[in-house]
Amino acid sequence: MAFTRRLSVFASASLAALTLSALLPSAAFAAGPMSSGSVGSDISWPQCGSAAPAGYSFGIIGITGGKPFTNNDCFANEFAWSQSVGTPQLYLNLDYGLRRDGPLWCSEGETGCEAYNYGYEAAAYAYRYAAEQTGGQSRGTATWWLDVETENYWLDDTAQNSYVIQGALDYLQRSLGRTVGVYSTHWQWGQIAGNFAPQATPNWIAGANDLQDYGKCSASLWPGAQVWAIQYLNLEIDLDENRAC
Repeated sequence: MAFTRRLSVFASASLAALTLSALLPSAAFAAGPMSSGSVGSDISWPQCGSAAPAGYSFGIIGITGGKPFTNNDCFANEFAWSQSVGTPQLYLNLDYGLRRDGPLWCSEGETGCEAYNYGYEAAAYAYRYAAEQTGGQSRGTATWWLDVETENYWLDDTAQNSYVIQGALDYLQRSLGRTVGVYSTHWQWGQIAGNFAPQATPNWIAGANDLQDYGKCSASLWPGAQVWAIQYLNLEIDLDENRAC
């Protein structure tokens, strides 16, 4: 079976769900787990050893240590903090890579297939690590984010990069039934993924000038996507802050 055919088998499994989502009111995907206008913070391995942020109404916790198949050693404590301030959300870092092993059987040199497996297995690794660190509590987390940034390694070939992202989406969305969004900036997404526009995938937009930069709430990564939150780096406290759109 050719790679494109095998990938279409995975895609067709979620086609019914995507068709149903198109029939639902847009609010079904726009609301998310955050109240509009609420302010939260996202933390991960760089905040290891720091005091937990105070005064926020939601927390988004990084599972990986900046790259796929790495660990945030403080994840368990940070996840507990996110539970204390609201409904936890999780994110994992992605980059480009190849794996022969995975949900698709890949012929030698079939890089699109191997890139898909890499993204799929990267998401599976993060899911398993989070569950191990929290005694299974993280399995109940409904909203997950894929961190897609140019500071990690990606090819100039945006189609190949998109296979990685699709693999991670399919593991979390199709296999686990989670809501999965993408964290990036408009420029970085274009550089990495080109015109790739996954359906029913909310956006978390980095690079806001401040928490009142509501223009970012309508600056989706691709046409038609819904922005659920914007991120602002507060240099005065050296902490990422987020405003729900």
